[in-house]
Amino acid sequence: MRVAFKYFFNLYFVMQRVVSLSLPVQGSLLRTIHLYNEICNFHIQKALALNTLSKSLLHKELYSKIRQQYTSFPSALIQCARDQAVEMLKGNKNCVHTKKKKTSSIRFDQRTCKVFLESGHLSITTVEGRKKFLLKVPDYFSKYFSWKVKGITLGLREKGRLLLKIIVEGEKVPPSPDSDLLGIDLGLNNFVFMSNGQFLRSTKIRAIKRKYSYLRKRLQSCGTRSAKRKLKRLRGRERRFMRDFNHQLSKQIVALPYEYYALENLKGIRKGRKGKRFNRMRSNWAYYQFRQLLQYKAEDKGKTIVLVDPRYTSQRCCCCGFTKKANRNKNKFKCKICFLSLPADFNASINISQRGKALIEQAVVNQPNVTIDDRQRIRSRC
Repeated sequence: MRVAFKYFFNLYFVMQRVVSLSLPVQGSLLRTIHLYNEICNFHIQKALALNTLSKSLLHKELYSKIRQQYTSFPSALIQCARDQAVEMLKGNKNCVHTKKKKTSSIRFDQRTCKVFLESGHLSITTVEGRKKFLLKVPDYFSKYFSWKVKGITLGLREKGRLLLKIIVEGEKVPPSPDSDLLGIDLGLNNFVFMSNGQFLRSTKIRAIKRKYSYLRKRLQSCGTRSAKRKLKRLRGRERRFMRDFNHQLSKQIVALPYEYYALENLKGIRKGRKGKRFNRMRSNWAYYQFRQLLQYKAEDKGKTIVLVDPRYTSQRCCCCGFTKKANRNKNKFKCKICFLSLPADFNASINISQRGKALIEQAVVNQPNVTIDDRQRIRSRC
């Protein structure tokens, strides 16, 4: 019960957005990026050699040496590079091939970078000291002027421009616990099947994916210069099509008259072997991207996404609750107890909506009476 409360409470009040802005390319900023990534790689190599992820140990081993070797590099940025190196190793599970590129994005904290979105002023630490810039902030970012800045990254893009990403955090008003909830089941045959009976077939998506897979296979086996040029032109088309499709679909779903949307938590779904063809289809499906797009569009409208346990949603009867593998036969569901007959994905979406409602009721019952000032204290305890 405590796990559900912790997740849902944070989801209620906090949301983050990324404000992307351009910066002029200057030598001081480029040198800062290059040296930062070089120092970050030093920490990665040392952590792998010592087989440790302790920040204090890495600080004792490398800080004084780096200060002597790079006299102009700010000490606060050394700590940022150390922290980022440790987090990269944690994310890659101590992979020996972990390495930062020379032009990879670097991270700043509140000491090394100050951003004022409303006035458009930026103060940033570089190898040549503190530099100030005037940012051009588009009008559509004005709603984030009152939000709190939580993180800043700076990187070099392909077209030779610097990109400043500012992570801002704001609070949202939670919807009423009595609001309607829509269950959404994601699958291969039906990309989405919703508990209100609406669904979208995956026929078009699968046809386009097969088309690009066939083209890549033929061109790669050919190996000529013209084939390689064609492959370069095809690069990214399938990815852009899928992202556009997810954008349009998530926008249509968020426009429906529901305050809550329940989805399955599909983390780790690619684990397990079910045949070469099925594994390829499953690994090439953009479940997480769709969830991310749906979540940020829902938050903009004051709506909430709820993640539920995906186990047995396709085998459980949404009417009587009887769960058995024999209830489902391919795309059809028929309960062995109450003889309810439904499309299998429709039955799963209703089960998802029921679990989402139960999670909301549980979170509301366990939620204490707090003021806005008390929220930060409760979040730290959770």
